[in-house]
Order: sequence, then structure tokens, then C-alpha cells
Amino acid sequence: MDILERLRQSRLVSWELKTFIWQQNFLTAKWWFIAIVIALSYAIWWKFTDKKRIIELLLFGSFIAVSRVIFDDWGITSGRWTYIVDLVPLGISLFFNDLTIVPLSYMLAYQYSPTWSKYLVTIIILQSAISFVFLPLLSRMGILVIHNWHVGYTFIFMIVVSIIMRAIMLVGLNLQSSSRLEHSSSPSLKPIPQPAMKLFDKDNKNNK
Repeated sequence: MDILERLRQSRLVSWELKTFIWQQNFLTAKWWFIAIVIALSYAIWWKFTDKKRIIELLLFGSFIAVSRVIFDDWGITSGRWTYIVDLVPLGISLFFNDLTIVPLSYMLAYQYSPTWSKYLVTIIILQSAISFVFLPLLSRMGILVIHNWHVGYTFIFMIVVSIIMRAIMLVGLNLQSSSRLEHSSSPSLKPIPQPAMKLFDKDNKNNK
């Protein structure tokens, strides 16, 4: 059998198993726990987020979410951990960790931390709670199974990612601010007079 076909078949088997497990857990107490946590997370984020900076915050949150998706996909594919219960039957926990808990909490940390020192302290406390409290809780509840991984590595990865993403955001905002200043300081264009229209009107009168 061709190696690509073997890979496809293994993915089909994995999908069938994932769907079967999801059906077994659908609408159970664990499933409702995930659904309620997701709903509350978005409600809390919406209440406390700065609507005046919504685009900036969403962009930062997108950076964090993309990093989480890549990290989660690597961890599941390499057999480091497995999600047993999720909102929808996907290979990675998109709607729980990757698109909810982590990016929403990091957006609030970014919003309320104007300086690097405050930001570092905030994300260390935040990620400590996620890595050393929340993830073990999910493991005890049977929502997440950790096979060959230590949550300390997740802590280190997310701290490094959050620092890089804030640095990228600050550089981008500085470039945007500089561009706006250059644009506002440039001389405005004056309207060009159009004498041709008057000449045309005069010729018209003479013809009449």
C-alpha cells in the first residue's frame, strides 16, 4: 500500500474513533462543563474588554490563538496528549483551550498591562494557573489525558510565545503611529484650477 494511502487510512480511523468518543460524551456533565466554561469566558471577556481597542486586542488574541493551535496540533499528532471530551469532534481542542481560555485571558492580560514588567508578572501568574491548576484539573476530570508530557513545558512555551507576540504588536503599533504622523505632516494638495471650463463656456456664448 502506498505510504500516502496508509496515512489517509490512519487518519480516517483516527477520525472515526474521535467521532465515536465524542458521541459517547455528547451532552454529558463533562460536555456541559466545557460548554458553560466557554460561554462564561466569552461573556467575561466581552464585559471587561476595552471596546475602543477591540481591533488591536483581537489581533493580539489571534496571534496567541494561532500559536496555540499549532502547539496543540503538534502535541496531539506526536502523542503527547489527547482530548477525550470536546465541544465538537475535532482533533484539537479549538473551542476550549485554543480559541477560548488561552487567547481570551491573554487579551485581558495584554489590555491591563501597559508596561513590560506588569505584563510579565501578569502572564506568569496567568499561565501558572492554566498550566499547573487548570490542565491538571482537566486531567482529573477525564477531559484531557497527558501521555508523555509535563505541563511545565507548556508553561515555558506560552511565556515565550506571549513575549514574542507582545513585542510584534508593539513594533506594529509604533510603525502605524509613525506612518500616521508622516502622513499628517505632509502638505495638503491644493485644488488645480480649471480654466478650460471657462473658455468652453465663452466659446459657447459666442457661438450662440
